[in-house]
Amino acid sequence: MKEGKRLLRIDIRPFEKGVYNLDFQPSAEELEVDPGSFSDISIGVRLDIGESRIYVQFWVAATATLACDRTLVDFDKDIEGNYAVVFVPPKDIDPDDETNNLFPLEAGAGEIDLTEIIRDTLLLAVPIRKIAPGAEDEDLPTAFGAPSEEDVDPRWTALKELRSKSEGDDR
Repeated sequence: MKEGKRLLRIDIRPFEKGVYNLDFQPSAEELEVDPGSFSDISIGVRLDIGESRIYVQFWVAATATLACDRTLVDFDKDIEGNYAVVFVPPKDIDPDDETNNLFPLEAGAGEIDLTEIIRDTLLLAVPIRKIAPGAEDEDLPTAFGAPSEEDVDPRWTALKELRSKSEGDDR
């Protein structure tokens, strides 16, 4: 990942213990995702700040421009995802446990960075099967193989006759 301006660094110094709700409307560039694929990004963050921990819940919504798997036509789809993480003192994190949602929070830290977590959540919200509205109703060719006689371009018939004649001359 590129190191640069990190949009979703939240300055936690002004907050005391308690619950806070924040909203963001970043551009695709600010979240470091393809602007041709994502627009109208909206993020809601809920911080529950304790003595030495910060519980963070967030949801992210956007409009994704996708290519239909059936028709290859581009279409827009509203997507959304949510996730929760906990920022805790580094001593509380088991480095061998990769299944937890714990992130380090150094004593006296002034901010938490949610950029990468939110970007990953947005990317994971894109459906695996991308089907445009109405694409299920379209007829798609289901028969493949050798064409029937009426499907054959007449020019191929003429070429086939030339080939037959030339093979007959070689013998």
